[in-house]
Amino acid sequence: MTATDSRGSATGRPYAIITAMGGRRDRLDPAERRLQSAFFRGEELDLKDAVVRADVVADLVTRAVDRAASPRAALRLRNARIVGRLDVRQADVGVPVFLVGVTITDVLDLTNACTAGITLIECVLPGFHARLLEVRGDLNLTRCRITGPADLRDARIGGSLTLDGATLGDSGTPDDALAAARMTVSGDLSGRSGFVAYGRVWLSAATIGGDVLFTGATVHSSRGPAIDANRLTIAGSFSARYGFTAEGGIILVHAQIGNQLNFTEARISTTGIWALHLGGARVATLWLTFAAPPVGRVRLSGLQADSIFDNPATWPAELDLVGCSYRLLLARSPAPRGSPLPPQSVTVGQRLDWLRRSPDGYAPQPYEQLAAHYRQNGQDQEARRVLLEKQRQRRATLNRPKRIFGYLLDGVVGYGYRPWLAGVWLTAFWALGTLTFTVQPSTPRSDTAPERNPALQSLDLLLPIINLGHDGAWRAAGASQYISALLVLVGWMLTTAVVAGLTRLLNR
Repeated sequence: MTATDSRGSATGRPYAIITAMGGRRDRLDPAERRLQSAFFRGEELDLKDAVVRADVVADLVTRAVDRAASPRAALRLRNARIVGRLDVRQADVGVPVFLVGVTITDVLDLTNACTAGITLIECVLPGFHARLLEVRGDLNLTRCRITGPADLRDARIGGSLTLDGATLGDSGTPDDALAAARMTVSGDLSGRSGFVAYGRVWLSAATIGGDVLFTGATVHSSRGPAIDANRLTIAGSFSARYGFTAEGGIILVHAQIGNQLNFTEARISTTGIWALHLGGARVATLWLTFAAPPVGRVRLSGLQADSIFDNPATWPAELDLVGCSYRLLLARSPAPRGSPLPPQSVTVGQRLDWLRRSPDGYAPQPYEQLAAHYRQNGQDQEARRVLLEKQRQRRATLNRPKRIFGYLLDGVVGYGYRPWLAGVWLTAFWALGTLTFTVQPSTPRSDTAPERNPALQSLDLLLPIINLGHDGAWRAAGASQYISALLVLVGWMLTTAVVAGLTRLLNR
């Protein structure tokens, strides 16, 4: 049944409540009458901890206000205690709501409601149910204490969602402190300045038009990840910097982040598997400059980033890099807050240790990606060392005959990435041949043989293409025949390796 209030406006609320608000004012206590009067004038009212019934508040914010008579109507209330369940489900709240220091004894239920801007500052309430809520402006819960779950699944917020300094859940919360899957926020999602969540922050498939700001926040989750944000889409940055702590890990699988994903001076730990999971994510710039090494496994598999900045002192013990691609990889040193992080040099040996942190063993792509990075920066020697290490790691996965052959290739020519080794071996065998033909001189094949020269005879045998006129003119005798055969075989093998290595070098 629908009634009309004293100003002739249809309220859509049950008759008993409307009569109390309109025709029978004697049912309102003095605090509620003051609230009604202040509401229509749009004035802020400080009730100094007086009690107001939730039904009275709900009736005020959901009634159809005559804007000609009350153009400034709004709920602006300080230091009150609202008793009962504040139920505005599926209602149209057409006036601004501004509560400061208000305690609500039961759940605030905004499920499927449509509202103007809502501001709750330093309020205390046992739960916030707002699934499918539509807010035309901002939703501000600054420094609120919500002991039960805050449910914003499928909500649509036309402005920003502010949780700065708020506390969601309590130490006994087993599941979600903030359930905001599929939520859409046109502006920023801000949880800074001491924001604490006891339970999971669930942002899967949410869309944020601005930035996600968790600098200085703390998220505790006893079950599963602290932040679960699969397929999260952010137009700006995800900032979880100085003082940010996540106990339970962060999941950002297939997230799309338009600018930075920044964990500078953050602390992340988990008792499960994943401290940080960025599998398949897309991000412009990734800052892995943690305050301490993450406790748990970090997965960057399939990540696509333009730039990655990290700090060798805080590399995780377990790191997955298969399929991770980047154009720029730089190390940064810690710096005071507000100062830019200075660059630090990282040797190729350190970067190889970085690659070897995968608990799943050898994979070729991370080595090829790092080598490509070095080549793009003109560091060809470092690139060759990375590719040589790739072959050595691959060798450990082969059967015994192939491993033996691999050791031979490595020792002789460094798998072709160290062609100068072939020159060293050629010099050693040249010296061996020279010594052999000096101790055991060869005999001339004809009277036209040139003057005997052990060094040139040995070199002629080692160089299979060039003819110096000594190999065919002198016949080795005794044991030197075997040395001659060895020099021919080694010459073909090492010369081929040198040519291949020089060709690879010139092609780059």
